Amino acid sequence: MRIERERWVIMRNNRSEIFCGLARNYQFKPVNDIGNTAIKTYRSRNTALSSFESSWRQPDFEVEAVKIKEIYESVD
Repeated sequence: MRIERERWVIMRNNRSEIFCGLARNYQFKPVNDIGNTAIKTYRSRNTALSSFESSWRQPDFEVEAVKIKEIYESVD
């Protein structure tokens, strides 16, 4: 089984950190240190930006919405 879909994520610091977390326990993590951390994804650019703004409330840094391809693939 393989599922591919376009999604949007929030990134900062020249795309070196990505918005992660669940249940209002959000943080930015370095992309090279994601491990099994849940990455917050969105269906559209507008949803990504508005959801981030409602969660973070006027950040003192810049962010950008980046289109990605999310892939789920069975391994057995």
